[in-house]
Amino acid sequence: MTDITLFTANVTGMMLLEDLRAAGIFPRVVTYAKGFQRTGLACDFSRFERDFIITYLSTNNYDECRDVLGETGLPVCVDFTKDFFETADFPVVYAHPSLLPLYRGYSAVTEQFERGAAIGGATFYIRSERVDGGDIIYQTPLRIDFEDYPEDYLAKYAIACADFIKELTGKPLDAFDKRPQDEAAAVYLQRKRTRDALIDFNRDAFSLYNHIRAYSKPYFGAYFLCKGEKYTVWRAKPEKWQGDYGDAGSVLSVSDDGVEIACGSGTILLTEIEGFRNEDFPYAVGENIGLS
Repeated sequence: MTDITLFTANVTGMMLLEDLRAAGIFPRVVTYAKGFQRTGLACDFSRFERDFIITYLSTNNYDECRDVLGETGLPVCVDFTKDFFETADFPVVYAHPSLLPLYRGYSAVTEQFERGAAIGGATFYIRSERVDGGDIIYQTPLRIDFEDYPEDYLAKYAIACADFIKELTGKPLDAFDKRPQDEAAAVYLQRKRTRDALIDFNRDAFSLYNHIRAYSKPYFGAYFLCKGEKYTVWRAKPEKWQGDYGDAGSVLSVSDDGVEIACGSGTILLTEIEGFRNEDFPYAVGENIGLS
């Protein structure tokens, strides 16, 4: 048996606690205090206090909260600051939402959607000096279906994390086979910024679909700029996969189903634009929204 403390935060942490509660698994939980994280992914974990013992932190540095944490057992980190345990001299298990060594670093989920990956994964590894580079102890593939969005993928990832935690609590850490990562296959990512989410209608319809869903909820959303206004697109789908249907960015149709836009090749149907019902889209057929 392994006594663990779960360090988690954000949307993924909320999903994970739901899955653990449903499975009857109740580890001690450490998360960040409400308002400490300045990110749209931050969540209020207070609704889990009846089922879990939760410790709230207002620091992302382990040395600053040793006394508050006390004895933690084996720390297991799911969507938690990657360098929190930088000075720790004991084993720490981290989770990552990809099949490491692919997609190390931040923005792994967005990058996999942007590239149109069909298979992602959940990896658990022992923390090392190299970010996301420690020995792997558990790994499972996760399907990314064509109609999936990040919220769907994170739900699958949370279930995989709950399965691992259940297995870990039933046996010692040493019972897991450790294997080093292949450094030659490692891919490191930079954190995605808002500017990276800008929609370029000169791309083909399929690439634009992947781009839009890559930044969709719980992330900050892909967007286009038109006449000085910013429009965030949460959902879309390729309407015509290839071919020339007019100037890229031209509005081809507006209906209850969405707003059809000409792409560099093919057309894309914008089905959810923040702040508008589809039929109330403020630009008419023939206008070009790709010219900011």
